[in-house]
Amino acid sequence: MKTITVEGDHYAVGRNIGILSKRIFADYIKPSENFQRLLPWRDNGWLAQVDEITKSRLPAVYRELQGLADGCEQSFNDMLLWNCRGDLLPTGPEGCTSILANRENDILLAHNEDGDPNLRDDCFILDAKLTNGTRFVCFAYPASIPGHTLGANSHGLAYTVNNIRLYDNSPGLPRMLSARALLEAKSTDDFITLLNQEKRVGGFHFMVADCINKNPQTVEAPLQGVSAQSISDLGVHANHLVHSKFSHIEQQITQSSHARQERMEVLSQMSRLDVQEQDFLRILGDQENTDLPIYRTDADDPDGENTLATVMFRLTSEGIDVAIRLSPISALSYCTFLARTA
Repeated sequence: MKTITVEGDHYAVGRNIGILSKRIFADYIKPSENFQRLLPWRDNGWLAQVDEITKSRLPAVYRELQGLADGCEQSFNDMLLWNCRGDLLPTGPEGCTSILANRENDILLAHNEDGDPNLRDDCFILDAKLTNGTRFVCFAYPASIPGHTLGANSHGLAYTVNNIRLYDNSPGLPRMLSARALLEAKSTDDFITLLNQEKRVGGFHFMVADCINKNPQTVEAPLQGVSAQSISDLGVHANHLVHSKFSHIEQQITQSSHARQERMEVLSQMSRLDVQEQDFLRILGDQENTDLPIYRTDADDPDGENTLATVMFRLTSEGIDVAIRLSPISALSYCTFLARTA
């Protein structure tokens, strides 16, 4: 798995991602059925409203998106449209599974990143040092603003993201651009405050923890609001809303998401004090359900997804150990320690 290291401002981050993504966007993404299905929203006034909202509410992220479009040598509107795909296409191929253990002396947070297998060779790890002093590490898709998969930063915060498939797409902040702002959050409280301040278009689920407050959260954030619940022991989540606060919201629950959620709940019945990193890798590598496994490798996966990466974050008072693999059963592809600097 490639790693790209960037130092600079938000525009520089976006431009570097764009340069890396130029070929795959032109050859695969833009001609794809998923991109073509987005086109009705490009010129009907919806995208113009989203453009103005993003420019006003998230100017730094907006500059990063401009850099992404320039590096990719594509129009800004097409790049913005592609980064709204999850808001407009609830059936898109982006899934994922997360699990967290609040242990006695640390927190373990692990995640399978499931996505389009045709993008496997073009995904990468981004290690960025911004001019404002914040360093962050995340898994990134080509031609996409980072922050909507998994990430950790030098403020001592880490989070993972699960796709939620919603149908309402009233104009607001695209969920991927809103998630990008979270890569620079300074704490779990700051993270949740940022979510509560912004009206998103679509929605995500997050598992989030920081090195200072031993109070990790499972957070469901559809456009209708935010539900944050503390995890005192073990928590699991797949790709649909499960908090009672949002039981009324219309959503698409795929067979895979339902099966993974049920299987994770069974497998995670263990003592949080005894759970080890290998236990999490075993759970994320589970294929007991051959048709709808947690670790997804089937070319005929019903959601069109395969596991593209597996991350393990370990949070202590000193900082975050980051370990990223190509899969739960692969050797390490990337590891680093993010010392808490603020």
